[in-house]
Amino acid sequence: MEYYWTIFLFAAFFGSTHGDCGAPPRLQFGELDTQFIDQNNFSTNATVTYNCRPGFIRVPGTKNSITCLSNSSWSTPDDFCTRRSCGNPGDALHGTVSIIDTLFGSRVNYTCDLGYNMISRRNFRECQDDGTWSNEVPVCEVQTCPPPDAIPDGSFSPDNEEYQYLSAVTYKCTDGTFALIGVSTLSCTEHGNWSVDPPKCKAVECSNPNVDNAEKVSGFSGPYHLNSAVRFQCLSGYTMDGSASVTCNVSSEWEPALPTCGRIVTQSPTTAEKTTVDGGTVTQSPTTTEKETENGGSTVTQHTTKQKDETTGGGNNTGAVVGGVIAGIVGILVAAAVIYVCWYKKRKGDGYVGPTRNKVDGGTSSSHQTPIEQCDMKAIEAQETR
Repeated sequence: MEYYWTIFLFAAFFGSTHGDCGAPPRLQFGELDTQFIDQNNFSTNATVTYNCRPGFIRVPGTKNSITCLSNSSWSTPDDFCTRRSCGNPGDALHGTVSIIDTLFGSRVNYTCDLGYNMISRRNFRECQDDGTWSNEVPVCEVQTCPPPDAIPDGSFSPDNEEYQYLSAVTYKCTDGTFALIGVSTLSCTEHGNWSVDPPKCKAVECSNPNVDNAEKVSGFSGPYHLNSAVRFQCLSGYTMDGSASVTCNVSSEWEPALPTCGRIVTQSPTTAEKTTVDGGTVTQSPTTTEKETENGGSTVTQHTTKQKDETTGGGNNTGAVVGGVIAGIVGILVAAAVIYVCWYKKRKGDGYVGPTRNKVDGGTSSSHQTPIEQCDMKAIEAQETR
């Protein structure tokens, strides 16, 4: 009895499980037909069909069904559905779009160009299951700047209530005697401000330029304002040191510095002088002094030539002449001394012969002789020749 129950239960179990399949697999791109949704057991060779999920479309030539196999498994399904395409998402004016793909579930992002701002609440679009893009193409609006600041003694143009990105204004001074200090043109940036600070108007006037010994070639009379130019020329006989042309700068100064004019002086060489000493000739070469300019920044060049002795023997001959002169003077002094001694001795009576007087007895008188005549003249001559 127990044997029959065992056979019966085994047959019942084997007959109910062999060749049967459970619930069909879930597919990402497809869903079961409604008639198979609630069924969990399928016999061998049973077939179920799928439909494409929202956002997917059928791929032509593919099979959208699977079969229960004898090994209790389902056959491998084809890729019978593919993602739906939404097409071109659209371009943003003054913006760019970043795209990975345009299929169902994809998102594209928009960015605005430099100088433009995104004013839309969403900067993206998504491909929907019905093949359309969500929301509208984002809008990029140009950046604007408020009017720039006004400046004293100046104005700018154009004068608008609002300025867009890269719009420019140009400043100028209302008085021609004023100089514009700074950048004259400003532009509206991508941040909504101006590129630089406004310039300023400054009064510029240089003093009347005067250069001694020069005359103006241009720019004869003032007033001299910014960039006024004056050109000078030195008078005849003067030379210029510095730039001949100067310009009035923003600091009310002449640039470069005013030049100077100095006199040109030229001296001719003196004539050589010759001097004769005791038959020798001494020649003195000319001494030349050249003076190029005088006054402001002048340069003086002096050339001096030393004296030359042209006598025979050069410097030695000159010494001989001087020695001879000195020897002659010494000889004269010695001779004078000898004469004086002789004269002095004669007067004292040492060999002195005075004038002969008439004798009392009537003799004749001798002639008068001077002391010098009574001196030994040979001795004197010997002293003179020494």
